[in-house]
Amino acid sequence: MQIRDATFAIVDLETTGTQATHDRIIEIGAVKMRSGEVVDTMETLVDPQCTISRHITRITGITNADVFDQPQIEEVLPHFLDFLGNAVFVAHYCQFDSSFIDAELQRTGLPPLNNPKLCTLRLARRLLQGLPSKGLSSLITFFDLDPGQRHRALSDAIATQQVLTRLLFRLEEQFEITEVDTLLAFQHSRYEGLHRNQGRQAQIRKKILRELPHGPGVYRMIAPGDKLLYIGKARVLSDRVRSYFAGVEGHPPHIRKMMQKVQDIQWTETATELEALLLESRLIKEHAPRFNRASRTYSRRPFLRLGAIAGSDWITVIEHVRADGALHYGPLANRREAELLAEALVMLYGASPSSFKNPERVGVGLGSARIGGPLTEEGFVQAKAFLHGENSEALSILERRIQHAAKTQAYERAARIRNWLVAMQTIHSRPHFTRVALLERSGAVLYRNEDKIEVHFVVHGCPTVHRVWPCADDVFREALVVFQDQMFQPPDRLKVQQVDAVRLLSAWMFKNRDHIHVLYWTAEKSPSTFECELRSLLEEMHTK
Repeated sequence: MQIRDATFAIVDLETTGTQATHDRIIEIGAVKMRSGEVVDTMETLVDPQCTISRHITRITGITNADVFDQPQIEEVLPHFLDFLGNAVFVAHYCQFDSSFIDAELQRTGLPPLNNPKLCTLRLARRLLQGLPSKGLSSLITFFDLDPGQRHRALSDAIATQQVLTRLLFRLEEQFEITEVDTLLAFQHSRYEGLHRNQGRQAQIRKKILRELPHGPGVYRMIAPGDKLLYIGKARVLSDRVRSYFAGVEGHPPHIRKMMQKVQDIQWTETATELEALLLESRLIKEHAPRFNRASRTYSRRPFLRLGAIAGSDWITVIEHVRADGALHYGPLANRREAELLAEALVMLYGASPSSFKNPERVGVGLGSARIGGPLTEEGFVQAKAFLHGENSEALSILERRIQHAAKTQAYERAARIRNWLVAMQTIHSRPHFTRVALLERSGAVLYRNEDKIEVHFVVHGCPTVHRVWPCADDVFREALVVFQDQMFQPPDRLKVQQVDAVRLLSAWMFKNRDHIHVLYWTAEKSPSTFECELRSLLEEMHTK
């Protein structure tokens, strides 16, 4: 793609410190640029849920009062991801900003950024070697820019956008760089002593990279002796694998170390990116390759259970989903989110405000239930409606309670209610299909991919079989038969592997939420009716 046709999202963050693992974002500023022109901007303060130090306030001018009652990162991220889209992620010292975004995404149970990344600091170091400092302040002075107030996110993002525009001009003038791929590679160029295994990598470049398919799949990095080094997935295998060989010195240290050992690359093509995502997760857990740092083991995710305990309707936080006649919602990001949701629903619809407790302690134990509370008969109906996305009144009630608590200076209570509200808003923002009770979550998830339509059959929340339509009728019928057979064999209990698949499907649907259609399977539908409706929907989508 030509640089002039590409979209760049220039991002700047203000944070509580320098360590993404435990510091938090307090402000996001972003500028979207296309053809050298600013086409959109984004600016928001973020409540970090921790104290802003005086040192940070002196630098940024942002105080604890400024971020009080501002949206928390869980609310901001969906808007930021929508703003970012598929643009090239640009920042001055890109590793800093992208690491904070990825850390916040991980905390909320979302996958890390997959956008191409461009660092204006790296570009400046290569284009302006005679400049003593390549910091943003120095570049602002060098280019005689006037972006406005410094050390605020949007003004710094505007400054970075202006710097980028001037650097791109120099790149074209001095090096005739007009392609995005060449630009991304250039930022990692001109370091010495990088390719200790040049001969081996030259063979890979010459033979293997040329054979890589231009489609989704899972790739495996192999060391001598067929030792598995790394497993990854890609939407486009050829692009992803080639990126390892472009600007090796720009990769993190552990990836550079891995590339010194790579002797072979193997891959498995899949029809869809979702299949690649599921296969990658399973293979990483099976083989635990040395250079795969994340997702090496199955993690237990909490669920909400809405159902009877000892003759009363309860909402509880559980770890194991069983076909016990109750409704199960999730998996949720973590236990804290689950407990906040359960507590909020008990406070809103419970038998009494003090009824949020451990069921075991009141003699009504339920297997893996950790904490929860009984609901009134009407409260059960309202809680179910909220979890299904059919009742937003709960959000309004909590907003009014926050305002009342603040007016009466009950700030601790206001903060507690706000935590409930954020957890409920997070759930409320998810695609409807992922909010339906898990064992009722069956049907076909349809996703348009250029001139094809991906069909992902889901049974009791788990993706089971996948097809790309149009396809041969016997191939499509085979998938329908598998789907229907599994529909009538509900599991007694979900295994950790199935929960992981549910989680991956939910994350994928959130990422692609604006391009997805869902056809639900209900008990009232016969297999032939479902098939007829599915084929009709596919024809309708295909002709649009």
